[in-house]
Amino acid sequence: MRRGLLALCFVASMMLAGCFGPSTASWGDGSSSVNVDFTSTSAEVKSTLSGPATTTSDLIPMGCDPSTEAPKGGNSLIEEGAPVSFTGYLAASQFYTEHNTVMGARGLDFGVTTAVAIQSMSFNQAAEVTDGEGARIDVKEWVVPLTPKTGAGSVDIDDLDSDSDTEWYVLGLVPSSESILYGFTALDEWHQAVSIEGYLVDAGVDGNVPYGYASTWHRTRDDCSMMIGDVNRADAYVFVTAITLESATISQNGEADDEWVQGDVPVLGRSGFVMFFLVVGLGGSVGAFIFSQQLVMRSAKNTMKTLIGDEGMKKAASVKSEAKAAKKAGMESPTERQARMDKQRKSTEKKAPKSKPEKEDKKGEDALGGFDLDSVLASTGVPTQSKSGPPERKSSVVVTDAAQEMERMNVSDSATPSASTSVPNVSSVPNVSSASNVSSASRSPPVTEKVAERKPPVKRRRAVKKSPEPQPEAEPRRQAAPRETFDDDEDDFSDFSF
Repeated sequence: MRRGLLALCFVASMMLAGCFGPSTASWGDGSSSVNVDFTSTSAEVKSTLSGPATTTSDLIPMGCDPSTEAPKGGNSLIEEGAPVSFTGYLAASQFYTEHNTVMGARGLDFGVTTAVAIQSMSFNQAAEVTDGEGARIDVKEWVVPLTPKTGAGSVDIDDLDSDSDTEWYVLGLVPSSESILYGFTALDEWHQAVSIEGYLVDAGVDGNVPYGYASTWHRTRDDCSMMIGDVNRADAYVFVTAITLESATISQNGEADDEWVQGDVPVLGRSGFVMFFLVVGLGGSVGAFIFSQQLVMRSAKNTMKTLIGDEGMKKAASVKSEAKAAKKAGMESPTERQARMDKQRKSTEKKAPKSKPEKEDKKGEDALGGFDLDSVLASTGVPTQSKSGPPERKSSVVVTDAAQEMERMNVSDSATPSASTSVPNVSSVPNVSSASNVSSASRSPPVTEKVAERKPPVKRRRAVKKSPEPQPEAEPRRQAAPRETFDDDEDDFSDFSF
């Protein structure tokens, strides 16, 4: 079950291929958003990435001059020029949804939504770099866009100088439109060839130029690509107007023929991939299920044919057809009939009124299963509380013959010549008037009383001493037969008469 669920989740996740991306700022005036008013002659940046809304205005885009041949040192940047390109191998990137002023972010940093580190080389050279063989940067901290903190890796950006073998761009990217902002998501995939086009920024001040703004050492080649100085590293803020990838482009208006869109799948595209998944994925799984079910049914049919033979198969087919005809005619099967009857019974039980609960004493008697506790106590001589009126039900206790015989023996033993005692009144034994009657009663067979005709039990009490009456004589003891042998071993245990 768990494996099937895992496989289903894996297949479902294929539909979301390319839909996930890094968290980035939004476009507009809300929280964690930027809004850039950009033209070729001026720019204004509004941002809430630092918390409160900030506005950086009076910015002048600076481009290259393609009309003149660049000298050995390159061309200087000019106003209303052509976009400058930054081409190479994308080694690292960082996305921002907020900026920390405590850590040093200020000025145009608040308008930067993405920062990148690109190794300078031609686009074709960057595309030919084998994955895993390109430069690798270990980013430790990238709070301020133009000053990343890097560590051990194939290249340490912090240690680049004139002796380094490679040249690098560290750029703080400011989107010039909403399409460019959401296109920055494509830069989340490192180790790919990329070319970023845009304008550097003139702060409009004389003298001390802020770090990252257009300066005299920023120069371009004939193809408007940015040159890198002696330190092998060029840092700059860039108003991005276009991005070129290996298989797509990101334009300022978002209407290019090969426009990159988040969630796009190479070759098939988004719509093609969804159709492929529906046709091949879901359709193939349904077809495989139907095919497997047919195989199982065929195997079961062959097994049944082997067990019951051809005649049995014909009879089974006829029974099946007859069952269909009967159902069509309105007949119901035993299962359906039983279900209908159960349904009717349940509805009847719901409609029937519930009987009132009986009295508590009646419940107690029913719980004891008809057991009469008073009769038992009376037969054993335990005093019970007398009840007024006739009993509600007859006793269900049966007095056995052995119990009656033992009671008679107790009566006979208690009949002694003592004048202070009298014969107890036993409800189950008739009154005795003479010794002969007692002896005859003791020798007579026990009389079985009918349980159904017994009267209510009478409380037993000691007889009150009255005038002396002739006491019945005790029954003479039976003499033991004379012994024929007088062995010493059995002399003490042979006579049990008292």
